[in-house]
Amino acid sequence: MTEASGLEAIEPWLDGLLQRLKPGERRALTSKIGRMLRQRNAERIRDNSDPDGNPMPARKRQLDQRGRIRKRKALMFPKIALARNLKVRTSPEEVKLTFTGRTAQTAAVHHYGLEDKVDRRIPNSIRTRYSARRLLGIPAGDRDAIMDEVLAWLDLKDG
Repeated sequence: MTEASGLEAIEPWLDGLLQRLKPGERRALTSKIGRMLRQRNAERIRDNSDPDGNPMPARKRQLDQRGRIRKRKALMFPKIALARNLKVRTSPEEVKLTFTGRTAQTAAVHHYGLEDKVDRRIPNSIRTRYSARRLLGIPAGDRDAIMDEVLAWLDLKDG
């Protein structure tokens, strides 16, 4: 469930320019891009929209003990987008956004639409298949923002 992207995958002509940078400078650039991608993906997760801008499938309705529909908060993943759960891993060649710990398992179940226990704390909890809700991705708007960051960084280095 890792979204990885080599900088040369963004634009082929950019590879030559990036190779002129020292590894430390490339790592600083990938770090800056990673922070920007984490912020953008976290905003989308909080807004309950997938990377393409479409709304995530709604939760299934649940009934309370009396048979009435239980009211749910609007946010589906209230804490999954926190910086402590959504980490940026960088190297001079790539940027990776990953979820950590138990959050990674929950994120994978929802990202891919897998089957899992409803409550993992209960040993014999019922299992259900969750709808696929894409949490991480790089849409066209993010690709443009990455290009802007890289060009601004190169302009800063040349100037």
